[in-house]
Amino acid sequence: MTRSDPGPWWRRRRSRLRSRWPTSLPGIGFGAHGTLAYRVTGSSWSGGAAAAGADARLALDRLGRGITGALPPEQRDTAQEQLHLAAGRWHAVEGVPGLWMKARVTLVLTGQDADRAQRYQDALRSVTLRVAQEQEHRDSFRRTVLDRLDTARVWWLEQHRDDLEALDWGVFNDKILPLAGTVDDLRSTAEHVARLLQYAGAKLGDDPGQHARFVTTVRTVLDQMGWEDAPWPTAGGPAEGSAR
Repeated sequence: MTRSDPGPWWRRRRSRLRSRWPTSLPGIGFGAHGTLAYRVTGSSWSGGAAAAGADARLALDRLGRGITGALPPEQRDTAQEQLHLAAGRWHAVEGVPGLWMKARVTLVLTGQDADRAQRYQDALRSVTLRVAQEQEHRDSFRRTVLDRLDTARVWWLEQHRDDLEALDWGVFNDKILPLAGTVDDLRSTAEHVARLLQYAGAKLGDDPGQHARFVTTVRTVLDQMGWEDAPWPTAGGPAEGSAR
């Protein structure tokens, strides 16, 4: 018959525990101190009291390290609660038949461990604050500068007000314009088209053959789009489809 309890209290043994268990942060550990109680039951146990105590301490050490090693120093209370739930009541030790144990352990941060944990927390808060400030700066810039194209243009002028000769609208169009004007997307698209047509006009020059090829190509594209009613210019008069 398998026992469900460690047997009579007068057969139980106790020992003091003082150890250091790791946290999830390298180099920082909890001080662990308390009391370990253990008891051997059954007739199959071949070791003595010393062996039983050693096995119990090893089992508690594995249990404690598994709990604290998964948590950062600032979660000491959480580690303490998990340890109490796992070891605070009598339970059979896995892998050691006949051995029962329970423990009452207190976790503390002292000395260099406490100093390192505090420095880590200070550094973490500093980084978190800096990241939040940078994000707020980006959000503010997006709201106040990039929300509208006109605002973005004024900002670009402000950046070069002391040296207008260095003002490069090409850089603005390539780098800033794609990020600006969430409200003016249609206007932005129209400006891109206008610049494209301006570029095409400059490239065509006064060459009639180039003009003819360009018009033919564009007309083919518009016909494929289903825009056959586009107001094309005639050779000697106003655009087709315009009012006479």
